[in-house]
Amino acid sequence: MIEFYRFGPAWGLPDPSPFVLKLELWLKMAGIEYQDVVDGDTRKAPKNKLPYIKLDGEAIGDSELIIDALKQRFGDTVDNDLSAEQEATSHLLIRLMHDSFYWALLHCRWMEENGWNQVRPALFGDLPAPLRLIVPPLVRRSLRKALAGQGFGRHNREEKMAMAKRDIDSLEILLGDQPFFLGDQPHTVDATVQAFLISFLGPPIDNPVKQYLLSKPKLLAYYQRMNQRFYPHLPQPG
Repeated sequence: MIEFYRFGPAWGLPDPSPFVLKLELWLKMAGIEYQDVVDGDTRKAPKNKLPYIKLDGEAIGDSELIIDALKQRFGDTVDNDLSAEQEATSHLLIRLMHDSFYWALLHCRWMEENGWNQVRPALFGDLPAPLRLIVPPLVRRSLRKALAGQGFGRHNREEKMAMAKRDIDSLEILLGDQPFFLGDQPHTVDATVQAFLISFLGPPIDNPVKQYLLSKPKLLAYYQRMNQRFYPHLPQPG
């Protein structure tokens, strides 16, 4: 049995991390059984980040590398029908989510005050009193440095929101009228995109990116279609 290490529920979502959600969605698509281990101590993780899994006693980190390892172990039942062109489209969309849209999510949650006011109690509220005062500002400071180092954090707010909205426009165009991004069935790219849509639309955090997503009927229909299949208990966005 695979041990799946994750943060645990927050805001009525299965997990606050889009990368945990991505991996969970992929496992559901692949029909692979797993055992949840709720442990937010990233110091135990092989790459000091969650999620990670233990497979045959080996700890494997990074959602993308985990999926690759599981495909090698169990076979690829999720993406084995894709053409080379579709595989390339999938790769580029996943990179868009990981290396662009992710930073907008990080900013909206951790840097904007209405996001921070929700993140702090949800993610750190169970810490003992001294740590509850010390740890959150330290984590926030480290993420501010990461945003600046990546470059996204150096832009003003209007520029950041415009970049995120362009990502959303690209998603809507590439989805078109298809049920899923690569046709009639969901694939790894859908696990990735949906994980980030949940991460913006699910928490009670308002921001321009969320409002822009709510103005996109095709993406909202896709979001609801994915949730009906994999997370039927999640409430409708709004």
